[in-house]
Amino acid sequence: MDKISLLPDDVIIHILSFIPTKHAVATSILSSRWVNLWSFLPSIDLDDSLYLNPLKKVSSSSSNVMFLDFVQRVLTFNQSQTIVKFRLHIHGSCGQGMSRINGFIQSVVLRNVVEIDLGVFVDVGEDDCCLRIENSESLEVLKVTSVNGLKMPAFPGCFPSLRTFDVKVSLYESGDDLITNLFPCLSGLEKLSFVGDLNDCVGEIYVNVGGKALKSLELELSIDNIDDCDAMVVIDAPRLEYLRLKDGFLASYLVRNKPAISEVSIDVGEFDEEFLEFLDEVGPARCSRVIELLHGLVNAKFISVSANTSKVIFSQKWNLPVLPSLTKLELYVHTSCWILLLNWLESCPNLKILSLIIKEKPVDDYDMMEELELIKPDNVPSCLSSHIKEIEIKRLGKVEEEEMLKYLLDNAKVLDKFTVNSRVYIKDGILQ
Repeated sequence: MDKISLLPDDVIIHILSFIPTKHAVATSILSSRWVNLWSFLPSIDLDDSLYLNPLKKVSSSSSNVMFLDFVQRVLTFNQSQTIVKFRLHIHGSCGQGMSRINGFIQSVVLRNVVEIDLGVFVDVGEDDCCLRIENSESLEVLKVTSVNGLKMPAFPGCFPSLRTFDVKVSLYESGDDLITNLFPCLSGLEKLSFVGDLNDCVGEIYVNVGGKALKSLELELSIDNIDDCDAMVVIDAPRLEYLRLKDGFLASYLVRNKPAISEVSIDVGEFDEEFLEFLDEVGPARCSRVIELLHGLVNAKFISVSANTSKVIFSQKWNLPVLPSLTKLELYVHTSCWILLLNWLESCPNLKILSLIIKEKPVDDYDMMEELELIKPDNVPSCLSSHIKEIEIKRLGKVEEEEMLKYLLDNAKVLDKFTVNSRVYIKDGILQ
């Protein structure tokens, strides 16, 4: 007798719960003892890419209907009182299958499911093709990827146990409940990651994110038709500790209550030719949105700024707000944005750690050397002379940048650590 067969049933069931359900079901042929063990699995993992057999000569549509039939049988025969985790990923066409998929979701919700991981990666092509998830008292983790949209009830107290919500979805209505009403209703939510494809929306999109328990927030928005669509994002999360924002069109962000965020990553705007032409048309007001965002982040402790966002700020020569709590700054810059560094240093009086990452293909539209000649000893930023203890520079690539290097070394009076990664030879005298 093999060693696995000596194990009690509950241990074998626990082991089977870690493998795809298709393989767990296949163990039923081993012996009479194994016939029904898979039906007690607390975790169900179903993926049509594993189920479909490329050697079978059946159409893609027929194969996926067979897969949905298999899902139905698994749920029908499952005898576990509680579904700990339900994972369902569909990559192939399933015809008029969205109603069946929503039925599967409703079935596990009624079984007090704790974690749901849904992925529908193909357009179902129905008139009412949205994924639908009904209210659940037990659901703690929800991960959804859908090109067909997502509908969930939004009312105070809904999904009371939900702690983690990771959603990647295509939206078709500017006033979709998912982004306007749902998030603030999730009173226990601690971690939210939202990637929204808004390319089919028209007009102004309102994204409302809030919650007293929310600690981690990642928002990534994409819009192709920037002439016809815009987004307003309101964030009201007083306990927020981590924030990542990314878009390619400069959405409007309002961060309420100025939370003391430990880490912020900002990558908004896109400095390609099309976007530059768009900014010329709409004027500087669009660029000022970055400054408005920073006003809501004045209590942040660590901020990372992308090269695109740096370029937006630099293009308009905006004055940055004072960030008294900021102790670490990670700044991605083009060579032409070096002077922006000085503006940042002026705005961060208590900065201790500075990291600069230079883009490999800098834009030569600004004379850094001429501007540096205007710097006088009496306007050296106070953080540089009194607080900065660590400086790191990556991808130093131009001889002219040595002047900035020299400036930092000459004026960083309390510096403990200096690291530079250079693609050019640095004169010995600068580092002495």
